[in-house]
Amino acid sequence: MKMVLCSHNKLESMICFVSEARLTSLHLFYFTAMLRRSSRLQSNGYYGCDGKPVISYKETMYRFFKRCKSHLRPRFDGSPDTELDKPDQTGPANWPWRTMAFVLFLCFGVFLTLAVPTGFSITTVKKVFTGSSEDVWIHLKEVRGELEELKELRGELKELKELRGQMKKLKELQEELKEKMVLLHPLSDTMANFALERLGARILTEKTSESYPPEVPGLTLFGFTVVSAKRPPPVSPRTLLQGWAPNSPGQCWAFKGSKGQLSVELSHSIYVSHVSIGHIPKNISPHGTRSSALRMFSVFGNQNIEDPKIYLGTFEYDASGRPLQLFKMAGHERDVVKYLTLKIHSNWGNHNYTCIYSFRVHGKKALSDL
Repeated sequence: MKMVLCSHNKLESMICFVSEARLTSLHLFYFTAMLRRSSRLQSNGYYGCDGKPVISYKETMYRFFKRCKSHLRPRFDGSPDTELDKPDQTGPANWPWRTMAFVLFLCFGVFLTLAVPTGFSITTVKKVFTGSSEDVWIHLKEVRGELEELKELRGELKELKELRGQMKKLKELQEELKEKMVLLHPLSDTMANFALERLGARILTEKTSESYPPEVPGLTLFGFTVVSAKRPPPVSPRTLLQGWAPNSPGQCWAFKGSKGQLSVELSHSIYVSHVSIGHIPKNISPHGTRSSALRMFSVFGNQNIEDPKIYLGTFEYDASGRPLQLFKMAGHERDVVKYLTLKIHSNWGNHNYTCIYSFRVHGKKALSDL
């Protein structure tokens, strides 16, 4: 009996010793684990109530929702460890409201963007938000009608711009045709010319510069030409009294140098009004220029050859202008002229000679010559 009781007591003491050893090992493990943790991290709430970290720098969906769930677990002391354990007021729960606010703000911006160019006024916006639905629809119909009218006006404006472009092209074409008509039918052709040899006009040779180049006579014997001249005779100034248009190179009267004089007895005594001077165009000139054309010149006239000359004006021939140019004798409508002198002061660069292709005198017959 004593042996049985003794063995039973020994068994109980062994069981107690084993349980105490287990508890001691658990406490040692827990104490060792606690010693491995940083006291600073524990004070800052890095570890939760279950002894596991609540902050993860590797954000995954699993860890994220696990951390959110840990915030909702009840604590032993009934309060969160740190500010990190408190619910986030800006977390995913507020995201739908933010998204909705952003969408409303975006819609309002689009509305304002469309309202300005399409003609919506502040009154329209007020009626949309404050008026009844019928008034709003009526006003929107009115706005739609105004927009349709605006589209029609834009179409008409576009047509007007096209018509303006066509009118500009027609005006340019008209100017071009006018220039061609002047070339083909100059204004001088519509005025009487009193420097025509056929009407009785003549060149005053003694008061006119010598033609260029000077004539070189050939060898003659008993009135017969034995050896002809090496070059053709120069063109006489009488060619200017034929009334020809300046359209053939070389068909002109030329004199040596850049200064010369031409004196003409007109067919009638006239009140001189205009003088015409002509030269060939650049495009048919052999040299492609008008260097031989006269530039500055003066016009004088008198009624009798012994009378003093009347100064009628000084003019300039434009080398880049029309072939046949008209010059007006302003302020001399009462002066009667029978003899007219053209005095050339310079040309457009040719130092050897100066050419005149056409010369005309315009006006009205004087009363004494009627």
